Amino acid sequence: MGRRRTTARYWIQQAIKRPGSLRRWLKKNEKRIERRYGESPFAKDGKIKVRILRKLRRDKEFLKELSGARYRLIQRKINLAMTLKKLNR
Repeated sequence: MGRRRTTARYWIQQAIKRPGSLRRWLKKNEKRIERRYGESPFAKDGKIKVRILRKLRRDKEFLKELSGARYRLIQRKINLAMTLKKLNR
């Protein structure tokens, strides 16, 4: 019974299949993103800048160029990250 409560409490962590994958993808493409937008996708403390995620979400052609065949997957990860940021409030 106690176990069920714990799983119900942390359902969102279990919904995320590959934690850190968006961060890893951003790190891999950091230089190209920085060249395009003039700033790093990471803040000094290592957090992902929401401003960059918004720009990537709007700039579909650049996102397709960066991610190739994984375009839809990366797009969904960006949307999920922004949604989770809102839930934190």
